Amino acid sequence: MQNKSNLIISVIFFLTFIIHFAIWKFAFHLDEVTIIKFYLFLTIIFMMMITLIILINKILPQYQGFAMIGLIVMKFGLMFLVKNKLHFEAIPNYKFHFIIPYFILTTLLTYYAIQLINYDKKQ
Repeated sequence: MQNKSNLIISVIFFLTFIIHFAIWKFAFHLDEVTIIKFYLFLTIIFMMMITLIILINKILPQYQGFAMIGLIVMKFGLMFLVKNKLHFEAIPNYKFHFIIPYFILTTLLTYYAIQLINYDKKQ
């Protein structure tokens, strides 16, 4: 079950990147360097959150729900702090390019945490 969940998360993550990159490049004709930096940052944050969820699940599984809420707040805080470094304001409709991938990846993170909790309860 665990490998199936990891595969689903990985496929959806890469599909999100490919679809967003195609829309970015071919529909809006924008610079691809900005979106690659944006997704590189999102990938690092996403993998860090997955790692922290796994560690919390192994160390303190009874507090995994609270940790998940804290990690999502931390993810939002990090994105808010780095927003100026990625120069979002120079991008037309930057709120849509920020909000949609952020919420898709947050949903994937939440799905992964739910799968981990359900898997532990079955064991």
